[in-house]
Amino acid sequence: MKLGKTENSGPDYGVVGQGIEITGDITFADQLQVYGKISGKIHSKSGTLVIGESGQLDAEVDVGTCVIYGAVRGNVAGRAKVEIRRTGRITGDVQTPVLLVEEGAVFNGVIRMGQESVGRRLEEVPSADSGEAPRQVRRA
Repeated sequence: MKLGKTENSGPDYGVVGQGIEITGDITFADQLQVYGKISGKIHSKSGTLVIGESGQLDAEVDVGTCVIYGAVRGNVAGRAKVEIRRTGRITGDVQTPVLLVEEGAVFNGVIRMGQESVGRRLEEVPSADSGEAPRQVRRA
């Protein structure tokens, strides 16, 4: 399923309502709100995916921004940001430059916030010869 803009049209907002189940790959442009169930892959180069409290995803997610109020089972890549709100639950790995996890949210997985996410990284600088404790250096 492709949700996209046509020329000369305004912003693209899609909604998967409660009670709707989709299996397959979804590509969208601006914003997609999910209150139903999706199994498959969800992709948007810079769009925002909002998973409502009743939303359930069993999917691989690669979007600009992902805001989670519902349940996600699968890996999430947020090119700009991932937000897990207090009612949100995620089982899977998250890769993003900015992560917000509210108190009460449930997150079971690995967080990757490194060079592959933001173009910079923190790395340990060994100090075997200097006798100083290791320190972290920000690299561009």
